[in-house]
Amino acid sequence: MAGGGKERLIRESGAPAAATEPLTSDRLAEIIASGDPATFLVDVRSEGEYNSGAIPSAINIPYDVIADKLPTEDRSARIIVYCRSGSRSAAAADTLENLGFTNVLDFGGVGNWKGELEVRR
Repeated sequence: MAGGGKERLIRESGAPAAATEPLTSDRLAEIIASGDPATFLVDVRSEGEYNSGAIPSAINIPYDVIADKLPTEDRSARIIVYCRSGSRSAAAADTLENLGFTNVLDFGGVGNWKGELEVRR
């Protein structure tokens, strides 16, 4: 995948997987299009980075405050995190898993997204 970020392979069940395919841009687009209310796409970059261009439907919770500002209390909800390069998303994924979330996926860097980004003002 493009973007140069560190990629973690995680099954949608939340368990680490060596043989699971990575979450691709196309698959993420399908997930977004499904409108599943139990799925949260979280941009863990700073507010300024998020406002400059984010994946559609993403909410912004910077990685360094995600433990205090959870996207949901439902530990079984699917949470997909991403950042600029993949480092902060990996840290956010680790934090969420340590808090008991069982369905965390790390999309890595925003550069992995093939679609348009939404600029927020």
